[in-house]
Amino acid sequence: MTKSEYLRDEISIVILEDNDGDFVLIEDYLIEIYKSVKLERFARYETFINRFNEGKVACDLIFLDLHLPDISGIKLVEEIAAKFEDISLIILTGYADLPLAKKSLEMGIHDFLIKDEINNSLLHKSIEFALSRNNYIRQIQHQNQVLRKIAWSQSHEVRGPLARILGVINLIDTVEVDPQELKFLLEQLKVTAQEMDEIVHAIVQQSQSIKLNNE
Repeated sequence: MTKSEYLRDEISIVILEDNDGDFVLIEDYLIEIYKSVKLERFARYETFINRFNEGKVACDLIFLDLHLPDISGIKLVEEIAAKFEDISLIILTGYADLPLAKKSLEMGIHDFLIKDEINNSLLHKSIEFALSRNNYIRQIQHQNQVLRKIAWSQSHEVRGPLARILGVINLIDTVEVDPQELKFLLEQLKVTAQEMDEIVHAIVQQSQSIKLNNE
C-alpha cells in the first residue's frame, strides 16, 4: 500500500509510549501511511499533561500505551478519557492487557491495537475509524445543541405571541368593542401573527440544518 492510496494528506499524532522499540515501529508505519504526519512522543504521562496544559501540544489523535512509568492501567485510562473527550484515542496493548483494553472502550477510548499484530493496514483502518467516529460524535453533539435550541424556542419564544393572540381573541369574543377599538385589536393580531410566523420560520430553518448534516 503506497502513500498515494490514502486520502488524508496530513495528520498530527501524540504517542504516549515509553518503549523505544514500540515507538519506532509505530513511527515507521505512520510515515509509510501518510503524506505528512506530525509525531510527538512522550514517555511519561505527567510530561505530556504539563506540555498540553501549557498549550504546546495539539493533535488529531493520541496513541496510548497502557503502562507508563508514572501511571498505568485503569487509572491511566480514566485520566486520559476524562481529559481528552474531543480527541480520538487509541490504546496500544499486549495480550495480557486485552480485558482492560476492551473495558476501556466503555470509557471513551475509540479503539485498541495489540502491539504484536500491528501493521500499516491495520493501523490505518484503526486511525480512520477513530477519527470518523469522533467526527460523527461531534456532529451528534452539534445536532443535540440545535435540538435544545429548537425546544427552547418552542417553549418560550412561541408561547409569548401565542398568548397575546389568544388574549386579543378572548377580548373580542367577550367584550363589546367599538369599530375603532376592533380595528386596533385586529392590527395587533396581524403584527403578532407576523412575529409568530418569523419564529416558526426560524425553527424550520434550524430543523432543516439538522437534516442537511445527516445527508
